[in-house]
Amino acid sequence: MPIRFVSDADFARVQYIATYCFPWLHQAQDKMAAYAQKYIKPEYVLGYYDDADILMAAIQMLPFRIMVGGVPLNMGGIAMVSSMPEGRHGGRIADLLKKSLEVMRERGQVVSMLGPFSFEFYRKYGWELGFDRMDYVIPVEHLKAFNHKTGKITAVTEEDIDALNDIYTAYAKKHNGCVIRDRTLWTDFVLDDPFADEYKKYSYLWHYDSGEPGGYIIYTIRDGKMNIYEMIYKGMKALEGLLWFIYAHEAQIEQAKWSTAVDERLHVLLPNPRVDMKLTPGMMFRVVDVNKALIERGYPDDIDEEFSIRITDTSAPWNEGPWHVHIAGGRAQIERTDTASLSCDIQAFSQMFLGYMPAERLAAIGRIEGEASAISAASKAFPPSATFNNNGF
Repeated sequence: MPIRFVSDADFARVQYIATYCFPWLHQAQDKMAAYAQKYIKPEYVLGYYDDADILMAAIQMLPFRIMVGGVPLNMGGIAMVSSMPEGRHGGRIADLLKKSLEVMRERGQVVSMLGPFSFEFYRKYGWELGFDRMDYVIPVEHLKAFNHKTGKITAVTEEDIDALNDIYTAYAKKHNGCVIRDRTLWTDFVLDDPFADEYKKYSYLWHYDSGEPGGYIIYTIRDGKMNIYEMIYKGMKALEGLLWFIYAHEAQIEQAKWSTAVDERLHVLLPNPRVDMKLTPGMMFRVVDVNKALIERGYPDDIDEEFSIRITDTSAPWNEGPWHVHIAGGRAQIERTDTASLSCDIQAFSQMFLGYMPAERLAAIGRIEGEASAISAASKAFPPSATFNNNGF
């Protein structure tokens, strides 16, 4: 069989292929090897072998859990999709991606995400744009209005991880797609970075006067710029305290760069809102198992809606239905049916499911078709969300 899970003996070959496809890894080969040894298990890597049993292509399927509708879903993160040039355009990556869908379904990973090298390529296999970022570049003098210190801010220690996670989890429940973080994710990937260069990540926790943690900031400083990896806060007072902290670096930095969720409206708080801000398309998303994903997702408690939907999914035919969907009391009942009041492809369904695009908007641009009442019901079942994920893979 040309596709199988790689063995430990093939990990050096996996690294070789990935380095060939992603040249930036040449500068981090030792770190990559250490990363793979510590975090990547053989059952996470699918390989495509040629007739001589030589590994020619590979993809990684990394297990995560993400928030959707305020509840966790098992997610397969597709990473390091790579192939040697002599085997390209032969359908090997396509076969690996289709096999990965089967494996993720068997493992109960009902949704999947990836960071694309090409949106067009991955759309052919059912993934679709599900995340945008708002990228800010703010001259530090624009923060002068926040020059009055409030609360207390302290450098993060390991004892603060639970406080950080509480703040983050409250945010994640309101932003579909956020990865649920265990202690390893916090210590090794958020507060630190296995591929970090000489520029250290710094982390600070802001507290209200009562001592209650209210927000945090994680950043690096390089070449006169503060690059904010993550800044999350409970309310305006915490945000003002964190903005003061950024402004306190005025002698050290010229600007702060921050890439965050699209519902962040920082510029409207500034005396001069004319700062560089850019909406950037981000990661792709896909529903792997429509039936289980619909059952496991969270929904608004106050709706009672039903509709039927036919989904086209050539890479995962088990998703095609039609499905009758009844949502009430925050839970969904799903069963197969013979007719459908809505129809769409898996890409449009995935965007609707995630809350990235509501059904009414998808219908307006011709991505979903059906009865007006069914479109309205689906829009209520899958309300729009500012999607966000800050854990790369």
